[in-house]
Order: sequence, then C-alpha cells, then structure tokens
Amino acid sequence: MISKFTQKIAVLCCLSMLFVSFAQAQQATKRRAKPPKFDFTISLIFFDDVFSQGLVGERPAVLSESLVAIPMTGGPAMTNTGDTDNASAGGSSDWATIISPSTIQDEIKSINTRVQELVLNVRKFKGGGFSDARNEFTELALLFEVISKHPGDVRWKEYAITSRDLFARVAANCKVGTDNSFNEAKNRAIDLQEMVRGGSIDIREGEADATWDNIADRSPLMERLEIAYNERIKPWTASESEFRSKTSEILHEAEIIAAIAHAIKHEGFEYYDDDDYVGYCELMKKSALDVVAAVKANDADKARTASSMIFNSCSDCHDGYR
Repeated sequence: MISKFTQKIAVLCCLSMLFVSFAQAQQATKRRAKPPKFDFTISLIFFDDVFSQGLVGERPAVLSESLVAIPMTGGPAMTNTGDTDNASAGGSSDWATIISPSTIQDEIKSINTRVQELVLNVRKFKGGGFSDARNEFTELALLFEVISKHPGDVRWKEYAITSRDLFARVAANCKVGTDNSFNEAKNRAIDLQEMVRGGSIDIREGEADATWDNIADRSPLMERLEIAYNERIKPWTASESEFRSKTSEILHEAEIIAAIAHAIKHEGFEYYDDDDYVGYCELMKKSALDVVAAVKANDADKARTASSMIFNSCSDCHDGYR
C-alpha cells in the first residue's frame, strides 16, 4: 500500500511539471508586434533584401576599420593644412584661421556708421566723398565674400552673395561723383543699415564662385591696409604701454590685414600668378597672424617684431611691383 504522504508527494510533482510545461508554452507563444505593411509605392523604394539586391562586392571584414572618426565637439572648425586655393575669390577654406566672425561683424558695423555719414549730403559726396564711399563699399564687398566662404557662424550669411554683388557694383560706380552714383550709394547704405539693425534685404541670385575682378579693386584695399598698419598697428605696438591699452583693437586690425593679404593673391588681381607677388602676400598674412598670436599671448615684443614684418612685406612688394 502506498501511504497518503507518498501520494501527496507524487501529486505535487505532477502539478509542478505541468506548471513548468505551461510556462514554457506561454513563453514560446509570446505575442509580438506584427511587421509593418507598406503602400505599394513605398515598397518600390526599398529592397526586400539589401544584401542580395542592392549592394555589390564583398562586405568589409571590419567596417569600423574603414571609417575615420569625426570629432563631435564644439571646437574650432577643421581646415585643410595645405593651401588648396582655387580660382574662386574665396580660395581655400582657411578663412576660419584668418579672421574671426566677431572681427567681420564689428568691421561691417563700423563701416555702416561711416557710410551713413557719406550719403547725408550730395554736395559733399560729389566733392570727394565718393572716393571714400568707393573704399568703404569695396571693403564691404570683400567682407561679404568672406562671409559666404567662412565656415563659422557669421551674421548675414544668407545675404552674403547678394550683398557682395550689390556693394561691388556701387563701389565700381563710385569712381566718380554723380547724381547716379550718389543715389545708388544711398540705396546701398539703406540696405546695409537694415541688415545691421537685424532686418532683411531682397535676395538676388549671384555667382558663388566669382573671382576678384568681379568683386573688388586692389587700390581701395591698399588704402585700407595703409590705415590698418600706419595709423593703427604700427603706433599701437611701438611701446608696451600702447600695446596694453589697445590689445583688442590691434587684434582686429591684424585680422583685417590678414584677410586682405589672403584675398589679393587670388585670381582677378594682377600678378596673382607671380610667385614673388604671392610670396609677399603670404608673408604679410603670416606676419599679421603673428601679431594676432602675440596679442593672445600678451607678448608686446613679439607683436612689435611681427608688426615690422608686415611693413617689410609691404615695402618689398611695392619696390618690385610699382
């Protein structure tokens, strides 16, 4: 006879086995979401099996070995270490290492103030103000060309090409002081004022890769270089006390010099294909950027030395290309 205790043990074992079997069956039949069904037109876009229908060739053994990691930091924009200048006005993508967005923006605001004064009186404009207007609008054309190529976050980028072309045209027309050139200068001054105040202007189609013969004359830019060096950087780096009191202004003017030096070696400017001329432009740019570095290092002596090299590059170039 089997005892009642033994019978109870046997029943419990059977129930336990049934519970395990039921749990396993439930796990095997666990409900999952149904695969999506796409419209016929959508299904035409995708392959049923991309590996058998879409891709050609052998799969790479380790996909990650063929990839280059791209840093996702907020650091400086990556630039090409080599000089990959092309025929367009912007040249290479080195603008981020030459001039900062803040310098560009501050310079345009300063020009705006001066331009507004130049178009207040037609008589003064015709009496010589047109020449100053030509200089200001030429630099504006350069700056907006730089904005169009600059990889940084610079204001007015959406209007860069339109503004460049408008200011280039008015600069060319301001070679003379007439009613027409005055009226055009006044209209462009209104456009500039509107942008500086945060407004907008009508965008027009332009040539993104225009060369400098369509953008700026060298003569007005040379006058801007002369102001930047002779009237500002040279006296401001002459003594340590002046240097200490003008560091932000020195940095600004040095970046303007570097930008102009970089621009005037490109196609559209005379001698752009002359190695000696390009060498002088490169020396001026490097010397100006050395001034920038000296300011950031708070080194008055290095700033003065670099400043003298700017003068040497200008002097040597003028001796050879007058």
